Amino acid sequence: MDIAFTSAITEVIEKLEAGNPLPPLVPESTWSDELTDELIALSLEYLFDGESLKDDIFGGATKSGLLLWNDALDDSHDISQELSNNTGSYWHGIMHRREPDYSNAKYWFGRVGTHPIFPKLRDRALAISNEVQNPSDTLAEITQKIENEPHWDAYQFIDWCQAAENDPSSDATQFLQQVQAEEIKLLLAYSYQNAI
Repeated sequence: MDIAFTSAITEVIEKLEAGNPLPPLVPESTWSDELTDELIALSLEYLFDGESLKDDIFGGATKSGLLLWNDALDDSHDISQELSNNTGSYWHGIMHRREPDYSNAKYWFGRVGTHPIFPKLRDRALAISNEVQNPSDTLAEITQKIENEPHWDAYQFIDWCQAAENDPSSDATQFLQQVQAEEIKLLLAYSYQNAI
């Protein structure tokens, strides 16, 4: 990521990038219970140490995102369900998509509307798909739909994640995981930048 997080947040991100760089679409368990306990115990003041925390909602969104990256869905949900902006709804929607509770995820993405990270997410998704040599028909169809739509379609992404449950080892599923990882990183950076 291209932004300078606090040392506490950077330390958590480094652990996640080293151990859980491509979180599963539907995790079976938390990646690190120890990291979850650590994050829950940390106050926002500690996480944002050295920065002036101007917005507690975005501060909470940052913490929710770190927990979600760690596959701690319930703990992330405890925070995101209390966040009264579209970024909180976004974290809430990702959590339900990964649960998986796809209809509930669509409800929360309905509350997101158009999010500022969508254009970058669409660009990154296209860049990832263009790196795949000899894509399957499924991945080629996904890429074509993304190319043909001028805006990121969060509902379509939910549908693709749901379809991927039937083929967990396909290149399309791997692509969706890569896009989800980019989505988490972009939303984490956006949450942090709006918190300080």
